[in-house]
Amino acid sequence: MIWTISLKPMRRHWRIFAVVMIVLLGAPAWWKEVHAGARGGTNPHLIWYVNTSRKVVALTFDDGPSPSATPRILSMLRAAHAKATFFMLGQAAKAYPEVVRQVARQGMEIGNHTYAHINLKVHSMAQDEADLAKAQKTIQTITGHAPSLMRPPYGAYNASLIPVAQALHLKIILWSWTEDPRDWANPGVAAIVSRVLNHIQPGDIVLFHDGGGDRRQTVEALALIIKDLTAQGYHMVTVSRLLKIGEARS
Repeated sequence: MIWTISLKPMRRHWRIFAVVMIVLLGAPAWWKEVHAGARGGTNPHLIWYVNTSRKVVALTFDDGPSPSATPRILSMLRAAHAKATFFMLGQAAKAYPEVVRQVARQGMEIGNHTYAHINLKVHSMAQDEADLAKAQKTIQTITGHAPSLMRPPYGAYNASLIPVAQALHLKIILWSWTEDPRDWANPGVAAIVSRVLNHIQPGDIVLFHDGGGDRRQTVEALALIIKDLTAQGYHMVTVSRLLKIGEARS
């Protein structure tokens, strides 16, 4: 008796088989990314924090500038001899150019947060690049300098964002996973303060918002956070300065 094996069923299902194999082979990398640690992931093209033993942290602000919150934040930073990074929306920068110039004059760093706060993960590469380029041009026209850093709204990204950012000479900056006080939701001043100070570590990148809504809680909490960090011996620097101090962790 001669035994034969038909390959027809395998041919019919080869696409399913291929997808399953891709998922299985990619699972270790996915697991490593999601469970990399409490402070950030492992993608070498994204930055969550830096490795350093020095007491330095980067305070960052998204969704601005705003004519109400941003100047008050600048006043507090100036009084504390602190620096910060403001990830600005192009459309907000266009609406409030004098606030943008005030941020720049005070020696703060300005990053790109897209033009219209779009979710870069769900748009095409061409749409992502067009939006980011528009924000770049808007900020450069106002300040004379193009940003070198960008932060995707919602922290949403995919693989296609990396070449887009590289083409625009932008480093992708997220934030330390333990340093998101969710101030955008106005959870209360005490909650914002405790969420930051209970987890702060050297090299952290802290996420705040100076636009996109009522930011009075953020401003009030920031005064307490800056005071406490200063008392602990922390220096507050721009993201670019932080990257020079320590080894970037992604």
